[in-house]
Amino acid sequence: MASVGPVPMPVVVILISLLLAMGIARLWTPRQPVPPQPSGAGRVLDMLLVGLLCGRVSFVIANLDLYRDAPWSVLQIADGGYHVVAVLVAALGWGLWVLRRQASLRVPVLGSALAGALLWSVGSYGLATWQASTLALPAVQVLDMQGRPLDLEQFRGRPLVLNLWASWCGPCRREMPVLAKAQQAHPEVRFVFLNQGEHLDEVQQFLRAERLELQGVLLDEPGAASTALGVRAYPSTLFFNAQGRLQDLHLGELTQAGLEHKLRRLR
Repeated sequence: MASVGPVPMPVVVILISLLLAMGIARLWTPRQPVPPQPSGAGRVLDMLLVGLLCGRVSFVIANLDLYRDAPWSVLQIADGGYHVVAVLVAALGWGLWVLRRQASLRVPVLGSALAGALLWSVGSYGLATWQASTLALPAVQVLDMQGRPLDLEQFRGRPLVLNLWASWCGPCRREMPVLAKAQQAHPEVRFVFLNQGEHLDEVQQFLRAERLELQGVLLDEPGAASTALGVRAYPSTLFFNAQGRLQDLHLGELTQAGLEHKLRRLR
């Protein structure tokens, strides 16, 4: 399973870890004095939000050159552009600072945050290991732009970016130039643009209208790849290593910086 509905599994792991940490903090926090203090669960949530903000700012600063052409994409926080170390350090620093005068909350909040972070680490590692061992390039028959059949499994041997898209999908259309640019910049990576559910003439008309020069455009009219991979939202971009094992997944529109970050980790 690559997602739960439109929500990617890594986000599900984060949400479960957050809910666990907030639940522990709520149960662990002593009874409220008068006047009442902020809740322990609220402090855990604050730590996460501050950490994510700092992790995002750190990533943007480190990749300013990639955001220069499209500065608005800084606001696309779902592109996966975060520095994990910055998130953890900022969250811990914020927690220590805000709890310096709230001794009764210090241990429950920091302990709950640690439990959530450990669950996220273990869950993320377990999810990545499970996906790599079970989610491989499916044995799905698709067609090239000349109507000739081929099997997706034949693309093993090189790192692969598999983009599932449709011409009626607005985010798909917006991210196509980003993917086209990355395809030219990374010849060591194979890009496959697998259209879902449309006829050949529809795809050709779209490519002509958008003046896109893409290599590796394929047709999957019955949407067999989406079914096999458990993907239910477009655009979806899957990153496979040279052995054909899933290494990363992104649901939604990719920014240039977010895509480059994922390509750097693709082996």
